[in-house]
Amino acid sequence: MPIVQFHKATNPNMPEAVLINTDAVLFVEVPPETQIGSTSIHVVGLHTDSIRITDPLVDVLSILPPLVSTYRHYHAGAPHEGATAVHIAPKNVSYILPNAAQNPAFWIIHFRDESELRVVHPLPANL
Repeated sequence: MPIVQFHKATNPNMPEAVLINTDAVLFVEVPPETQIGSTSIHVVGLHTDSIRITDPLVDVLSILPPLVSTYRHYHAGAPHEGATAVHIAPKNVSYILPNAAQNPAFWIIHFRDESELRVVHPLPANL
């Protein structure tokens, strides 16, 4: 169980560490500008919540095991700043289902803890 340390995003900003089991990471993304933190880490058991940290995404990706990158799918259309890139841990994916009935088509990724993530079509080849 490899544990890594990041800097938890707090408001007000306080020097607080958070230790994360890299085997528990589902996916990583940059949160919207209106929310605290530079990076959002979704882990097993938090479902729709995430751990917000101040470490830049590029640093987080260099520390974690290899992740697969794609973009979120939004039912109501992408936000004005564009679709969010998500970096997914394939080992924690339980199964993936297409939603071809929608236009444009998208995929629903189901994780080990029963949480879900919608991503755009096509799926990355290494997912």
